[in-house]
Amino acid sequence: MQALTFHGKMTLHYERVTDPEIITPADVLLKTHCAGICGSDLHVYHERETGLEHGTVMGHEIVGEIVALGKSVQHFKIGDSVFSPFTSNCGQCFYCEIGLTARCERGQLLGWRQNGVGLHGAQAEYVRIPFADATLLRVPEEIHAEEALLLGDILSTGYFCAEQAEIKPQGAVAIIGCGPVGIMALFAARELGAEKIFAIDSI
Repeated sequence: MQALTFHGKMTLHYERVTDPEIITPADVLLKTHCAGICGSDLHVYHERETGLEHGTVMGHEIVGEIVALGKSVQHFKIGDSVFSPFTSNCGQCFYCEIGLTARCERGQLLGWRQNGVGLHGAQAEYVRIPFADATLLRVPEEIHAEEALLLGDILSTGYFCAEQAEIKPQGAVAIIGCGPVGIMALFAARELGAEKIFAIDSI
């Protein structure tokens, strides 16, 4: 398959790599419909976050179609359209049980490999997703793939920030930084009832 791979500071290759395979019974393989570029990917590209193994497939925002299932996957079938959050999660550890799935004890970040350990990412034709039953969410038919793509990272992060601010109806909120996550936090603040929203950024 073709994939976008990391090879050092500001060096990406669009190249042929080995197709992913089912490794554990809880895995699925997705055929990528669309994948996003996160600000975190740009940090890696500029090597502000170092340690990423060269040859790693980039990306952790994906909407795709299930094309292969591990034997223990129960909640999905071949052909389902799904999106993945930026990390896999087991659904069974302490953090998963209390809803903090990004802190899963066995979870891994898509598109992050060090010393041969980790997951290749979403900027590829196919992607392996571990713990599929706990990690993936089905995309409703009425939502386009490009819209669903926001759910796995950008929108959910912005919404979580707005929730943490404990916005009250008719309240005011200031959002510092108006990149994609900041814009999503702005929308979330509006939905949560903030009467005054101040968006602050450099120009």
